Amino acid sequence: MMNEIEERLEVDREKIKNAIRLQMPIEITSYTIPRNMEVYIQRVLELFLDECHQEHLRDALSFCLGELLTNAKKANTKRVYFEEKGLDINNPKDYEEGMKDFRDETFDNINYYLEMQRRAGLYVKIVLQLKEDKIFIEIRNNSLLTDSEKVRIKDKLDSVQQYKSMEEVLGTVLDQTEGAGLGIIIVILMLQKVGLSKENYQVFTEDEETVTRIILPGNGNIFAAVEIMSYELSYMIDQIPVVKNHFEIINALVASPTLERQAIKQAIREDIGLALLAQKYALEKDSSAVGIKKCLSLLSDDELRYIYSDSNPSIRIVENSPVLENMVFHAQRTAYFAYNMFKNYQEEMNMADELNADVMYALGLFNSIGFALIETQTEEQRSYMEELSQQYEEDWKKIMDVFNFGNTANYIKRIYAKKSQMPAFATYIISCWNSRRGKLPERFMFAVDVLYMSEMMQYYDEKIADFYQIDRKILKKYGILDEKMFKTMITKMKTSLDND
Repeated sequence: MMNEIEERLEVDREKIKNAIRLQMPIEITSYTIPRNMEVYIQRVLELFLDECHQEHLRDALSFCLGELLTNAKKANTKRVYFEEKGLDINNPKDYEEGMKDFRDETFDNINYYLEMQRRAGLYVKIVLQLKEDKIFIEIRNNSLLTDSEKVRIKDKLDSVQQYKSMEEVLGTVLDQTEGAGLGIIIVILMLQKVGLSKENYQVFTEDEETVTRIILPGNGNIFAAVEIMSYELSYMIDQIPVVKNHFEIINALVASPTLERQAIKQAIREDIGLALLAQKYALEKDSSAVGIKKCLSLLSDDELRYIYSDSNPSIRIVENSPVLENMVFHAQRTAYFAYNMFKNYQEEMNMADELNADVMYALGLFNSIGFALIETQTEEQRSYMEELSQQYEEDWKKIMDVFNFGNTANYIKRIYAKKSQMPAFATYIISCWNSRRGKLPERFMFAVDVLYMSEMMQYYDEKIADFYQIDRKILKKYGILDEKMFKTMITKMKTSLDND
């Protein structure tokens, strides 16, 4: 069994890393949670914490997860047990009657009741997600809490402060109705042992599910160091990197006596750096300039000849590589999806006047700024970043790991956009597509959702994201109810691109 689990984890390892890097959820669902599944879930949690550099929490959180899985599975068992007995679980008298023999009867015949749960579609779902600098661990099940269960949970949380040790709990808590009622209190005490409190523990109902959530801080030292290094790198960059073969194409176009602006526009649409260059010089004339079409309208032929010439000190030519090539392709596809989604849905949505299809295309490109700047660092910049990380002594290798492969791209994208004096709305949109959504004015949410959907379509097509990892609420806005509909949307977009 262990070999099979380890083999499965090896396959999943890259997906877990990508989920952390892109702040997407990792989700595991089971109807019965057999022993091998529970072991697998525990190993995924350990791997997730390792990749978040919170490995010191493994033992405590593995224990908490085991308790919460048992609670969720028992809640589902309780539903089918009451149904079989013809009792209403929401009726206080029926509840009291049903709980008298619940534990003994289900314990002696647990496989029978687990099969009933499976047939009834009652599941337990584990969701792990890094959001900015916080880690969320959730246990979800589709058995909604009764009023009496809510009261019982609140009483347990309120009583936690009177206990100082697990031995004290075992000696004093005698709530036989809920199987001794130890689970919640022990979980809170375990969290307290690692410096957390009951404030890090939540139980609530959402989308027809009961959710038990543990919220953990990310590794403070690492996130602080990575943010500082992101600022340093962003302000060290005084040249815009442009892929060599893309520069050669546009350089030849602007060398012509008569500029073919449509061809120039198309060339700029192919490269993040070329688009950033056009915007950099356009912003000097109009501080609201976003979008390749608008930027080109502000620049004369002579200005374009200078901007895309060998003599422009703002350009740094970079050699292509497989990683950079994939990144550029990803940005192009995301931009194209954003452009077409905007055109297809703009009449149905309330949006800001600053937005149009051309702006959305540019934002689709710029969403990959952070990854591009990390990948195209100079040797001097890489050396300086490593030097900075080594100030943090034993954590420096973890910091470099997060900086080069983790969430640094989100920091750098935000910082670089502000440094470049990109209009505030554009900076917010490309910074909020997968987090910080609450900080954006409502009239720009359409653009954030479009950018999110476009990026997810491309990640899905690249087999980096799975359908379950995509925000259901945003999918619903665009009438996407299942994976088949999502695949159809991507196919139509790609067909349109091929025919463009």
